[in-house]
Amino acid sequence: MPIPEEYQDLVRSYCQEPEPDEADLLALNQAWDSSAAYLEGAGVSRPPVENVARTALWLGVMLPMVLDGYDQRGAQFEQGKLQDNPVFRRKLVQLKLTEPLPEEAGP
Repeated sequence: MPIPEEYQDLVRSYCQEPEPDEADLLALNQAWDSSAAYLEGAGVSRPPVENVARTALWLGVMLPMVLDGYDQRGAQFEQGKLQDNPVFRRKLVQLKLTEPLPEEAGP
């Protein structure tokens, strides 16, 4: 699934790719999909756009994940490059704590 239209400019700007070529766009979309799947697997859904505060927090986690996935597309790892970021971890925990409860199924 490609990057949603409403986030394309933001993602390209954050990843410093204002006019990506076809290969870069494919890599950005793949990084987006991977990041979205990771968050969903962690129990964090994409908030509705109307929920501005949660959307901002979600983007604060999603964009660094996309950038990291995009930067690592060549699978070149340097020692110490992939360190855990405590601010990122706190944001992810906050997203998980504020995840809306699923609607309960009827009897």
